[in-house]
Amino acid sequence: MSPHIELVRSKLPEHVYFFDTTMRDGEQTPEVSFTLDEKLKIAQQFDTLGIDIIEAGMPVVSKGDFEACKQISHLGLKAQVIGLARLNKKDIDDVVAADMNAIHVFIATSDLHLRDKLKMTREQVIAKITEMVAYAKSHFNVVEFSAEDATRTDLDFLIKANLTAVQAGATRINIPDTVGTTTPKAFGYVVSKNREALPKDVKICVHCHNDFGLAVANSLAGIENGAEVVHTTFLGIGERAGNASFEQVATALYALYGAKTSIKYKELYKTSKLIERFSNIKIPVQFPLIGKNAFRHESGIHAHAVIQNPRTYEPLTPELIGYPRSDELADIVAQSITIGKHTGSHSLKAKLDELGVTCTQEQFTDIFERLKALGDKRKKIGDIDLITIANDVTGRLAQQDKTVILDELTVLTGSVTPTATAKIRVRLDDGWEQRIDSSIGVGPVDAAVKAILKTFKEIGKIELMEYEIEAVTGGTDALGVTTIKIKDENGIVVSGNAAHEDIVMSSVQAVMNALNKLMKMRKKTNGTAHDTAEAKPSI
Repeated sequence: MSPHIELVRSKLPEHVYFFDTTMRDGEQTPEVSFTLDEKLKIAQQFDTLGIDIIEAGMPVVSKGDFEACKQISHLGLKAQVIGLARLNKKDIDDVVAADMNAIHVFIATSDLHLRDKLKMTREQVIAKITEMVAYAKSHFNVVEFSAEDATRTDLDFLIKANLTAVQAGATRINIPDTVGTTTPKAFGYVVSKNREALPKDVKICVHCHNDFGLAVANSLAGIENGAEVVHTTFLGIGERAGNASFEQVATALYALYGAKTSIKYKELYKTSKLIERFSNIKIPVQFPLIGKNAFRHESGIHAHAVIQNPRTYEPLTPELIGYPRSDELADIVAQSITIGKHTGSHSLKAKLDELGVTCTQEQFTDIFERLKALGDKRKKIGDIDLITIANDVTGRLAQQDKTVILDELTVLTGSVTPTATAKIRVRLDDGWEQRIDSSIGVGPVDAAVKAILKTFKEIGKIELMEYEIEAVTGGTDALGVTTIKIKDENGIVVSGNAAHEDIVMSSVQAVMNALNKLMKMRKKTNGTAHDTAEAKPSI
């Protein structure tokens, strides 16, 4: 910790609470859409991590959002499950119907929004706040109010709106920097003035967007000036340039400020990788704390010093956040325990527990078998290999939930035209149907993917929009993690991920995972893309 931070630590609240909006604001990232199963897994992992408040979604947006909010509310989590609503009766009633623990209501307050979006006067907005916050309070003990575009709102009017909400029953006041147009000093000032004006028992929250790369700095400035609750998303995903990154805000509060939170930091890296997989957003190599280069050292001077004491050139130990070392220093500083094909089930269970990986017995058996298979091909298996395998296994649908199953795949390549033949099974209303198709391609992966996609002629053309493969570690025997994105003729877009040491199988399994998602989504939406009448808001 820098000694200079002591100058502001006295202003920190006794406890900082985390409000996660990955499944609401984060899902508003273009082309990010979590399935119901994914949202349930995310919510459970957030609860394990220690997130205090989970914004599960905005129930009024779609049937899918409503169902996700309701099912998450019924998981029995320790976290408070909150739903978002505009200041109107229909939105609020949907949050009530979804059985949520709390409600988050909002209305814009800047003159720009009042004039060009809402077509309302300030007086009309105050009246709406009075009426609808009171209505929300009649259903919920906890009501959080957000003045959308707060940082571009006249400060006196912002405070008036927030005081009005409190008088009507709001128990938390959120101050959003909706389009990321403020600075830490200015945002701190806005928060401090609201803190002075609002009752002490009303918690202030901050919600910052990253349009100028200041979301994390602004969030911390808000906490320094009286906020007790911070809104974040994992990987900083969200509208436009995204939101304040949970990873950065949470770790900064712990390591730099010494703030008290409920977060179990050992779960941080695992949770981030879960969101990476489900969102199909790759973590940049230079991303603070969780990127591939976050704890790697190339400079000879740095490497030598780190061998003597890792803290010389590391702000914190990677073990704190559950980050596995994978570079050449790992063995030297004894931070990575190597496992291999001789590892027993008890040792593997202990290692998975150490890495924060939870799984069913069936998934554990699958991980164990894949570990043995990989161990037969190379002597050393690092933590990052194990996490990749575990993420791949736990992220797949159970056999009984699958709609599409690959039975056989034959690929011919070499000094001939690459050709592939795929035999798959598809679950239809009257049972399973077996299909076989073949295709040629520019390479074995292209041929295999085309052969599989050709078997789905009854749902029209399926377009492979994106394809990316990344080696987890160095070497020709590295695990390859494939990420793909496909779209059907009705505009439904899904992603798929898989990990395998054979890049053809990694690619094929990613396609199969995506097809299973696509078939489930088509069944729920009757083959049409979701068309939400209202765009989701960026608060």
